[in-house]
Amino acid sequence: MCDGSQLGGDRLVWSGVAEARRLGVACVLLLLVPSPAEAAAVEDAGRLLAGLGVDAMCVQPLAVPSARDVGAVGQHGQRHRAQGSGRLAGWDESTVAGLVARLPAVALVLDPAAFAGGGDDPAAVGRRLGVAVHAVDPSGRRQPDRLSAAYVRERLLAGDVAAATEAVGCPHRVAGVVVHGEGRGNGLGFPTANLALGEHSVVPGDGIYAGWFTVVDRGWSDGGMAGGVRYPAAISISRNPTFAGRRRTVEPHVLDVSANLYGQTVTTDFVERVRVPERFDSIGELIAAMQRDVENVRLVLRDMSR
Repeated sequence: MCDGSQLGGDRLVWSGVAEARRLGVACVLLLLVPSPAEAAAVEDAGRLLAGLGVDAMCVQPLAVPSARDVGAVGQHGQRHRAQGSGRLAGWDESTVAGLVARLPAVALVLDPAAFAGGGDDPAAVGRRLGVAVHAVDPSGRRQPDRLSAAYVRERLLAGDVAAATEAVGCPHRVAGVVVHGEGRGNGLGFPTANLALGEHSVVPGDGIYAGWFTVVDRGWSDGGMAGGVRYPAAISISRNPTFAGRRRTVEPHVLDVSANLYGQTVTTDFVERVRVPERFDSIGELIAAMQRDVENVRLVLRDMSR
């Protein structure tokens, strides 16, 4: 059973997140447990993994088909009732077919050691069923300390989002709803979207970051922005030391476009920290630093796109 700190669970989850990002769909973490009594504990641990980029999570407290008890699926998730009465069986074509029938999934990520396909490999089974099946070896090839959730959280909290991206395979993502803040950004010429984050979000350490900003609702549009489109952003995480702020905020400034974002659910993907927060003696010094930040963000994202 994966408790959120084992390397295998981490690698499966991160592989699912990376595949979902590549396909442009949601990533659902499916935690499968052998008994209802264990569901609550696994759900609590699963929320920590969900904070590393998973869009939604399902827990199934039943006898289940995976000996590793972890799967990551693209698109939308529902609970899956597997055949069995007490022991954990391996994945085979019938159990994969049952899962696909209940999930409008475009891809599944699972552990090949738990696959009992009667000689077939998981990819071949997936082709017959019309869904991409990716077998991910939980042991991996990276160094063990770079596979653990503890390592990734440590790098994120230290502001080293680039190292976290290297370990996971995709940028760290934080989702939130745009709410009203202090309104200082407009007065400074750098309007920001103040984010109210989910309870289990893993927020990187304080700093100014180069990243990407996306409105989740693909049917939304306003001003020069549209939902589902990725925009370059300078993302501030701090307590606003120049203004003696007490509350830590996450505030993306979207470059070159503007819109009324209040009430929208958005995501921010962190690429690289360009500066640590500091207190300035004047508003002019702060504005000059913010101008430099924006230019540095442009350079980082431009280099990334090459």
